[in-house]
Amino acid sequence: MKLVAMVLAKRKGDLIEIAADLGQFGFFERGTIKEVIVATSKIFINQFDVNTRTAVPYEDYICIIDVRSDFGGVVFTDKEYPERVAVKALGEMMGDYVKKTQGIAGAPFPELTYILQKYQDPKGHDKILDVQNQVNEIIPIMHKNIDVALGNTQKMETLLEQSNDLSSRSKLFLKQAKKANRRCCIIQ
Repeated sequence: MKLVAMVLAKRKGDLIEIAADLGQFGFFERGTIKEVIVATSKIFINQFDVNTRTAVPYEDYICIIDVRSDFGGVVFTDKEYPERVAVKALGEMMGDYVKKTQGIAGAPFPELTYILQKYQDPKGHDKILDVQNQVNEIIPIMHKNIDVALGNTQKMETLLEQSNDLSSRSKLFLKQAKKANRRCCIIQ
């Protein structure tokens, strides 16, 4: 799960800011990959209508695009990264940029690197994901508890059978003891 890049660019214009974590790529590939990310972002921002938010698969990545009237933002993630977290990161990026620049597109936004680093680990950013992880942790424990309960049920059934057998034997013993007592009384 990796958040690869976050890009801000003007519509029909230049790049505003990019933050990318390209450590997974070779040193000589990083420049080319960064250029592809920028070019792809510009194409996406110009192709989609204003006020749209879209997720687009691109090769081995998912691109989340948010287009505003003057500018747009794109978040590149791998396919394993949770889409809800990527959308949240994109929303934070766009919101913070609008707050900082007061709607003036084209101003630099150095906080983008901080936002990228903040969302590298999706844990803690999506409550649904956190709850799902907790459920996934609890499932094996519950399976074990069910197996133990089933084992206890089998033991209880065995004990019940033994108890019934002992009860029938004790009734038989009581019957034989009464017969023996009667015989002893008759003999005397």
